[in-house]
Amino acid sequence: MASPPPDLPGTDETPLASLARAVRQRERGETWSDEQFQAAREEDLTERTQPVRAMVLAVVGCLALATLLTSGKLVEIAERQEFGPSRDRNLDAANAVDRFANFLSLNRPYDALQDVRDANNDRTQPVVAVPSTTTTTTVAAAPSTTAGVTTTTTTTTTTTTTLPPARLVSADEPLRVYVTGDSQATYLGQAVTTEGGERRLDVVVDDRISTSLARPDYFDWPTQWASVMAEQDPEVVVVFLGANDHQDMATAAGERLVEGSDAWQEEWRRRLSAALDVLTSDGRTVLWVTQPPMRDGELDDGIDVINDLVADVTADRPLVQLVDIWPLFGGADGYAERLAGPDGETITARVSDGVHITRSASSWVADLVFASVDERWTFG
Repeated sequence: MASPPPDLPGTDETPLASLARAVRQRERGETWSDEQFQAAREEDLTERTQPVRAMVLAVVGCLALATLLTSGKLVEIAERQEFGPSRDRNLDAANAVDRFANFLSLNRPYDALQDVRDANNDRTQPVVAVPSTTTTTTVAAAPSTTAGVTTTTTTTTTTTTTLPPARLVSADEPLRVYVTGDSQATYLGQAVTTEGGERRLDVVVDDRISTSLARPDYFDWPTQWASVMAEQDPEVVVVFLGANDHQDMATAAGERLVEGSDAWQEEWRRRLSAALDVLTSDGRTVLWVTQPPMRDGELDDGIDVINDLVADVTADRPLVQLVDIWPLFGGADGYAERLAGPDGETITARVSDGVHITRSASSWVADLVFASVDERWTFG
């Protein structure tokens, strides 16, 4: 008679023990029934799936905890999205998670870090910028009477702001340059910082991704710029901003303005004027870099509108100079990933997202900035 099969392993058997049992040689004549094979197989599967299930649950739990700890960031990401039904749904969901995290007090550490960051960025107090105006003085002469007819002569004098006299830049007194804008300004700031040559420059770069004039609820640039102008007093401000402005805007009264509409253009023009009033205070020079062609057709049309508005607003501002890079990056020929630069060498000029300029091509823009600076300042 064949010997009985061995007892099935207990639940405390390790996977190595199960493997050893599975591969060991059976004694001659030892046989298992189908039920015994099935039971052994299910036992092995149970031993192997339990650790995997526990691991998956642990990972899901960690992700859920991380979501609650950083619920404020979810709200930020949702707020950063363009106005529309999708943003409304995502913002409602993010706020619900944030409220639940706040109920459990799990989001307190992130909120504390957020408060510190906002305090360092001086974002707590908004700036009320004064719209751009031209000073006009009206002088009324004394009325005169000729043949019984009394006439009054009025003389109007318009005062135009002019560029302040440039100074000699030296190693002891470098030219204070402030490069600012959205993520387009990142590579440009690096190029201006490292490629000035013999120019004595003290460069500060302030770049914030996904920012714009259209969404001060996400990041208020005029407030930030007012703080920087007061604390650092740069002589030259280089602005590379506008790629994220192709979206709807909300007015202070809560009215939503459709991107590109007449009301939208008028509001964006007003915001740009107010921002330039802040930047040009104390007679400082502003170099505004225009946007290059974009790969996406709808975005490219929006950028056309932005560039036209910038040109219109800055036309009568002597303190603001346009650094027009539109022709340098394709112009009327449209978007191109590889382009020949001023030196004739063809390089990859655009990042794969079809929006940003590569680090190498940012040197072309920096050269245009240096050319504008050289027109005003003498470097000893």
